[in-house]
Amino acid sequence: MILVKKRVGIALLLLGFGSVGFAQPGAGRLEGRVVKEGQGVGAVTVLVNELKKAEITDENGAFVFDPIPAGSYTLIFTLGDNTVVRQVIVLAGKPTKIEQAVDWNLGVREKVTVTAAAARAAKIVDAPAAITSVPEEVIEREAAHGQLPKILEFTPGAEVTQSGLYDFNFNTRGFNSSLNRRVSTYIDGRNVGVVLLGAQEWSALSMPLDDLAGLEFIRGPSAALYGANASSGVINITTKAPRDSLGDMFRITGGELSTFALDFRRAAELGNGWFMKVMAGLKNTGDFTVSRNPENQQPGSRCTDALGNPLPNPEYECYCDPQLTGDRGCIPPEKTLFREQNNDIRFATVRFDKYLADDTLLTFESGYTDAEGPVLQTGIGRVQIRNTRRPFARFNYAHPRWNVLAHWTHREGDQVNLNQELRVQDELITDTDRYGVEAQGNWTFFSDRMRWVIGAAYTEEEVDSPDDQGAQTVIFEPVDAEYEALFTQFDYKINDHVKLVGAGRVDASSLHDTQFSPKLAGVFSINPKHSFRLTFNKAFQVANYSEFFLHARVGQFPLLGFANAICQGPIVQVDCGVTEDPPVLAVGNDDLRLEKTQSWELGYSGLLGNRAFITIDYYRSEHEDFITDLIHQVGTSLGNTEGCVNTDFEPETDPLECPINADYLPWVSTDEAENTVLFTNPITGETLTVATALRNAVDNSVGGNRLGLRLAQDLDGGTVIVGRTYANIGDVETQGIDLGIQYFVNEAWNLQASYSWFDFEIIDTGGDASGVPVADDLETILSPNTPEHKGSLGVSFVKNRWSASLSGRWVDDFFWGAGLFQGPVESYTTADFAGSVAFNRTVSLGFNVANLLDDKHYQAYGGDRLSRRALTNLTFHW
Repeated sequence: MILVKKRVGIALLLLGFGSVGFAQPGAGRLEGRVVKEGQGVGAVTVLVNELKKAEITDENGAFVFDPIPAGSYTLIFTLGDNTVVRQVIVLAGKPTKIEQAVDWNLGVREKVTVTAAAARAAKIVDAPAAITSVPEEVIEREAAHGQLPKILEFTPGAEVTQSGLYDFNFNTRGFNSSLNRRVSTYIDGRNVGVVLLGAQEWSALSMPLDDLAGLEFIRGPSAALYGANASSGVINITTKAPRDSLGDMFRITGGELSTFALDFRRAAELGNGWFMKVMAGLKNTGDFTVSRNPENQQPGSRCTDALGNPLPNPEYECYCDPQLTGDRGCIPPEKTLFREQNNDIRFATVRFDKYLADDTLLTFESGYTDAEGPVLQTGIGRVQIRNTRRPFARFNYAHPRWNVLAHWTHREGDQVNLNQELRVQDELITDTDRYGVEAQGNWTFFSDRMRWVIGAAYTEEEVDSPDDQGAQTVIFEPVDAEYEALFTQFDYKINDHVKLVGAGRVDASSLHDTQFSPKLAGVFSINPKHSFRLTFNKAFQVANYSEFFLHARVGQFPLLGFANAICQGPIVQVDCGVTEDPPVLAVGNDDLRLEKTQSWELGYSGLLGNRAFITIDYYRSEHEDFITDLIHQVGTSLGNTEGCVNTDFEPETDPLECPINADYLPWVSTDEAENTVLFTNPITGETLTVATALRNAVDNSVGGNRLGLRLAQDLDGGTVIVGRTYANIGDVETQGIDLGIQYFVNEAWNLQASYSWFDFEIIDTGGDASGVPVADDLETILSPNTPEHKGSLGVSFVKNRWSASLSGRWVDDFFWGAGLFQGPVESYTTADFAGSVAFNRTVSLGFNVANLLDDKHYQAYGGDRLSRRALTNLTFHW
């Protein structure tokens, strides 16, 4: 906590700003009626203004909020042009009952049944960010497939690229990538990203999806709310408290891809304020992943058609080694899968809640996930998880005034790069830990019109990657880092129409300079059903441990053949010190600067005619020092030759000869080879040594200067070929529009549609663009991996015991460039179906079909070809 203590003074300057999203502790029940002259008034929208939650009164004028955090709230009752406001205090652990009398002139009223539309609008109409909230009933209808990103797949602004069954890249607002981490994911306040990469491991969620109480997707920079690495957005997940999910649930699921899954949940009251919940499950499934091990086919033999255009099929038509040939539109040949189309996932979680007399809730939770088989697309090639084990523990102290969260997450992973050029034993072993604690307090003033939140957080992360002999497999040496943050929030409701929000967060770390991330927002509500929002955010993205410290094999280089020809040739015979072919490495770059983002956003949310709920958001952002995906080590520094030396260890001024990561020095041979003259120019008198001839032969061969590879010294002095690394690129501007429409036809039917437009422009390369070799143009280096246009359309039916939904998604064609995988993604359209029928309160039958029309396609170049997956499930509740 040393850095925290040093920055207490800074925090005191930020009391007018802070982090949004305080976790409300304790829970009660609020129930009531809206009446006129003793008769209930139905179809009234009841909005809890502070929570942005709403319910609609039934025919008797009744409404219920259960659970609802203890506290003081403003209730807004609306029907047509009629509005009344009331204050209410909710106590924890007991029901609060109210009756609201109105004297409205109701006239002859038609019964209004589109209650869900009004509730959806009221929930987010005041939120100072672009937020999509998925209702519990929608989550429950789709829970059986076990793929959380698919629940958000059709929401406005969502960029979902799927490879394997559980390999999703979830992003928003551009610059997607394999193992995307620009949208952070939190479960009950706990960051669940993989420590090494920051990306999400969607196969490792330790719960059935219908245990989610809330699922929110926040679009746009969110550093003032969540700190580093929420530069595009946040997925915020809350799970159900045991007291709110009492009873038992058992589900059995089966279907295509040899799917067999079991989910179990039991929640019970133990007495004396204690409640418990136990969950367990397993998923045995096939996958879309197939082996890419071509037989009797020469690499690169079918990479282009007769006109020289890349072939579009990344599975069978074109194999090559893009690391050594520079070809695009081709796929590296791989080993046979270690587990052919076989995923085996198991999980278990136990939670205890204790409610105290002073409205305090104590939560103790622990869980474990074990997964085998999933294949992930990464920048260094496809990687298969042999086994990953992820235990976690969480403690939460929740009081109306204070909240304290402590958590621990561990991950042991045994992965194998499937690249055929690598030896079978080249496993990628990871062993990581994350420890964290966060505390925050909140106060309200001026009759709850003003709220102030202040808090602090501390996180420690440890990364190791040893094999059985103790040698590192992913990084060069173990790394640990500390992160500290101070944050505060201030929001003030000027009147019923205008609300201002200011937030700010100071983040310090052993990996980066101290950063301040502000957020300013203003919300103008014309009435409870319509509002406009103007938001300004600054955020930053710190390189993950892979981008800083990666040290992984992506191939082998045939150096021994060059050495034998030159060092043991007919002219001289000397020892060049080469005894085997060295690895081609993808390496991190510990000199990477922070990627910084600032964004303006204008949004509108509104309910039209009590039937159509519309959200539209326009954003414009600037990204500075953009962190690239893996690019070639030499010649792509865009004119930056700072610290560059050539093979003679002299300053180098030619960017085409300058390595990006100068930590990997030019290769040095033996003294004998460095000093033995192989050739003397009779005119100039210049000499060529054996060692220099060997270096030149490598640089001028396939994989040399043309592709930016470099014969170099490893960090311990060993011989390696440095193939790819990371770099910062100047300024990139992005802009776009996200549109969402939900139309409630009647109480049973509703329609949903979304559309997104994305555009980007490279403003400044950070240097002389002529320094980019042919193999790396700017579009490839800074590929947004995002279509310019995409949209979705869906229809759903829910009535009595029946529910059904049909949703379609269209994605425009775009270029995908991430590490070794460079190629086009053709436009595609998918359709999903979900339905269920409840036979009684105990038994229900559900169906879920992804890619209903079985349109075989890939969503990221180098990813799996996706086909249909149809499932059915039988669920029991008691």
